[in-house]
Amino acid sequence: MIDPTPRRPMSPKRRHHIFSENCTAHNVAPCCICGEPVHRHNDQWIIEHKRALGLLGPDVNSNCGPAHTACALKKTAEEDLPRIAKAKRQAEAGAKKEKPARAFQAPAGVSFDWRRRRYVATAN
Repeated sequence: MIDPTPRRPMSPKRRHHIFSENCTAHNVAPCCICGEPVHRHNDQWIIEHKRALGLLGPDVNSNCGPAHTACALKKTAEEDLPRIAKAKRQAEAGAKKEKPARAFQAPAGVSFDWRRRRYVATAN
């Protein structure tokens, strides 16, 4: 199974930089989920990964954006977690597939003689 993208702690400097990249006005940026404005000092907000790390989304600034805390919790519960669980189930199902056993297993010490067109005991 493929491991998810490793998580790095979000430093205050990186958080500020991501918010500033998305600013449309002074201390205001759109929520990356609902599109409503997020006020830096008046609203409760977090940095949300647009494509979840559990779904192999990269941990880069272009994959992150400011989001209302309520929007982020709703997105995580309704979209990200079910998709991550489905991806894990699919990965496990793909890893378990094996070739089915052959219908006929030749006994030990026997090989097929193509000239005679039958199985014969092997001479050791």
